[in-house]
Amino acid sequence: MAFVCPDCGMAEQVVKLDHYYLALPDGSALKSSFAPPAGRTASYGAPLLVGVVGAFFVIDHAVVLGLMLLLTAGVVGMVVSRGVDEARRARDTWERQMFCRHCAICFVPEDPVE
Repeated sequence: MAFVCPDCGMAEQVVKLDHYYLALPDGSALKSSFAPPAGRTASYGAPLLVGVVGAFFVIDHAVVLGLMLLLTAGVVGMVVSRGVDEARRARDTWERQMFCRHCAICFVPEDPVE
């Protein structure tokens, strides 16, 4: 199963981008251009701490302040989660990309040619 370059139509020069990236020598200037996107880890420590403090204020009858802190914790948690999802999608797209050594373009293949 081979993939065809959408620009030149050649299938012999098309390789997976991650394999091409790993085959480049360490000192190559192309190494940084084809590098995978940076990964992002989820750090839910801050939103969790703000949520606990907000729950404490709600229990201690400072309801408005507590609800505002709980809302802030929820929003920050969603922002962190969205950032992690975007980084994961970028990495998945990078892993699916192909590279044409003839045209020097990267593309995401649609259907393989048999």
